[in-house]
Amino acid sequence: MKRISWLFVPLLFLGSPTLGVSAQEATKTERAALERWRQMSPREKQELSERYERWKSLSPEEKSRLQKKLDAWRRLPEEERAMIRKNFQRWRDLSPEQKERLRERWERWQSLPPEQREALKERFERLRQLSPEERRELREKFKERGNLSPEEKRTLRQRLKEKFQNRRKGGE
Repeated sequence: MKRISWLFVPLLFLGSPTLGVSAQEATKTERAALERWRQMSPREKQELSERYERWKSLSPEEKSRLQKKLDAWRRLPEEERAMIRKNFQRWRDLSPEQKERLRERWERWQSLPPEQREALKERFERLRQLSPEERRELREKFKERGNLSPEEKRTLRQRLKEKFQNRRKGGE
């Protein structure tokens, strides 16, 4: 197995050491990293070695960009980092079809004009503020609308569109 340098272990686990860290703090960091290394399985050590090789192959600009992202990550509150980790795990657990569907939705979202995205965000926030009973009633209405014929749906959409436009004209 490859021999790992003492500088390598803290770098991978903790990012590059911050300037101004005392020698005593650096030694503690190195010892903690070495202990984590010893507790790893051979497979984990192999994966880490491969990551290190990829790190070495990055340009200084790429390393700098990654360091900035790591610094931003460290500044996040722990609750936010936990939420991001949870969402990342949820993403990894999705099937390829589910991932593709989400990518398509994201692209569709990105292609919307900023005003439309903002209106949708506001609408979503209003939905989140509904009581459980109001949300249940809304779900029932959507189910009922799902049972309408295509012609009835077109008529309803047109009525709602006109109502929305009238409301916007009145508010301006």
